[in-house]
Amino acid sequence: MNHFFKCLVVVDQLISRLTRGICVVALGAIVIMFLLNVFVRFVPVYNFTQTDDWIQLCLIWMIFLGAQELVRTRNHFVVEVVTERLEGMTGKICRILVCLIEMLTYALICYYGWVWVMRAHAYMQSIPWMQVKVVYAVIPISAFFMTCYSIRDLVAAIQFNGYHTPSVSED
Repeated sequence: MNHFFKCLVVVDQLISRLTRGICVVALGAIVIMFLLNVFVRFVPVYNFTQTDDWIQLCLIWMIFLGAQELVRTRNHFVVEVVTERLEGMTGKICRILVCLIEMLTYALICYYGWVWVMRAHAYMQSIPWMQVKVVYAVIPISAFFMTCYSIRDLVAAIQFNGYHTPSVSED
């Protein structure tokens, strides 16, 4: 069983590095596309007609994968003001309820994101070969991992007896 948890930690770190890498590449691509768009407005060398859709794709992937990484490291918005001040069983129950609400929210986003992506048959406006589902596929993917992380947080909240939520060590 200990070997299983070590494997989970390794997989978690790999997913984290991949997520961060994709976010960095997406942000870099956004910056470059914005700068090129500004440049060609003053020096009309080429007309970048597809940049709006590419920027949209990069933004959506960066935002949802970034949110996934924030949930993994427990840096995403969490209701802690009340749960950290409550002691004993009341605090523990409150933390468990918060984790259950988060888990349900992420699971619903995952499910309905999957349904939405599977029903999407439209194509991008200026990139005629790319379906919209490619752009929005990140929603159920990131929500799946956020659901897994919220299950981890729920288990930690159930096992926890102190005042503060246990922290996750970053890479």
